[in-house]
Amino acid sequence: MGAVRVRIGSRTQAAPRGYSPGVTPFQRTAAIFDVDDSLVDGNVGTIFTWYLLSQRLLRQDVRAKLPKALYDYARRRLTEGDMVALASKAHVGLALDTLEGHARDCFERHVRKRITAEGMKTMRRHLLAGHLVVLASGSPQVMVDEVGLFLRSHVALGTRAIIRDGVMTDELLLPLTFEAGKRDRVREACEAYGIDLTRSFLYSDSVADTPLFEAVGTPVVVNPKSAFRAEAVRRGWEVQSWRERWEPAKGAPPDEFPVEEWISWES
Repeated sequence: MGAVRVRIGSRTQAAPRGYSPGVTPFQRTAAIFDVDDSLVDGNVGTIFTWYLLSQRLLRQDVRAKLPKALYDYARRRLTEGDMVALASKAHVGLALDTLEGHARDCFERHVRKRITAEGMKTMRRHLLAGHLVVLASGSPQVMVDEVGLFLRSHVALGTRAIIRDGVMTDELLLPLTFEAGKRDRVREACEAYGIDLTRSFLYSDSVADTPLFEAVGTPVVVNPKSAFRAEAVRRGWEVQSWRERWEPAKGAPPDEFPVEEWISWES
């Protein structure tokens, strides 16, 4: 029988060694990792949007919307969910294979060096323990794929757009990997392996992940803002700090644009 393949967004990778359909692997336990501002120092979606903007790959009508959207978000006229949708809708008109190529380049040049050392160590501990490792982020699927492939996660869930004739549209597949939609997509992915979320771990910085925090057995809040830190302490959730990057920035190619201004949507 040929090698089993596991779907990761728009791409596939070989299934973990020992995996067999119909068998419940992974110790019936999953380790779920948010990506932005926790596993990665910065927001992968905004970094990729700025990368595409700097490469003059975004349509004029899309480019025209970005400054006002950032202005409105800063003044709380747009929600974080609005920004999640905007980042993926910005790819409208681009061929999927072109977008994947740029996602790979953006990851290598601007994202890989931002992976946090403690996040990487934590993920490796779960992989060695035989757990199902899931990445779940509101960032675009093509970027979550790149992070997942580099870190060897089993599943990568991001925001997905409908593709017609190989070209990205501005129609997003629901549910978004955000708030309750993120919980539902993660639950579906875990149930495919016979895994119950109550036996699983979640690592995230975001208050938007509260529905998923409440669903897992071991919630771990990473790099929270002060208000969410207080809530996590009140609920008895563990709090960790993942700040140090695994690869010193001085050893990586310099950024060609002021990416520090775009690393997070949260103030």
